[in-house]
Amino acid sequence: MSAAAVFAHNASPITFKNVATETAEEVSSLLLCAIRCVDKDETIAIDLMKQASNLLKPFSVVVEAAERQRNPSGGLAPWQINRVKSYIEENIPHSIALDELAQVAKLSTSYFSAAFKVTFGISPHNYIVERRVEFAKYRMLNSDAPLCEIALDCGLADQAHLSRIFRRVTGTTPSAWRRYMTSPESRAVAA
Repeated sequence: MSAAAVFAHNASPITFKNVATETAEEVSSLLLCAIRCVDKDETIAIDLMKQASNLLKPFSVVVEAAERQRNPSGGLAPWQINRVKSYIEENIPHSIALDELAQVAKLSTSYFSAAFKVTFGISPHNYIVERRVEFAKYRMLNSDAPLCEIALDCGLADQAHLSRIFRRVTGTTPSAWRRYMTSPESRAVAA
């Protein structure tokens, strides 16, 4: 039985807990495309599944962070989490130093760094990089701005910097991701 036949037989929607709606739709789209093309080209199907897996990586960390909040030993307080997240979102277009984040949380830099990692499961730098990539995705989907402009809007040095971090986080380049997400085929799958 082919993968497409198995999918047609078990055609229930794919749902993801603790995942943003647009990310869940993107992952579903990638997995559905992988299922459709697995019989034709297994390599493309595997690449699509890797991309979906990379998109879900940050959310596995969020689940761990939520579990840690129940048993907070050495993590950030809820008010500190909210202030730091807000500060990062408001300052995505600018350089964000660890010292600034520590001041927002009213902690020393070294203690803040350790507490942040306990709370979020990743370093402050990696969290900021992931937020910049999410912002770049949003800009690519909602504007026709060139990648060099999007890179600057995300607080990155240039388009090459955006491409490096985007590929590290998602497994694909920004231009390939944009082409895929704006293609008629991906719109048909999402609908």
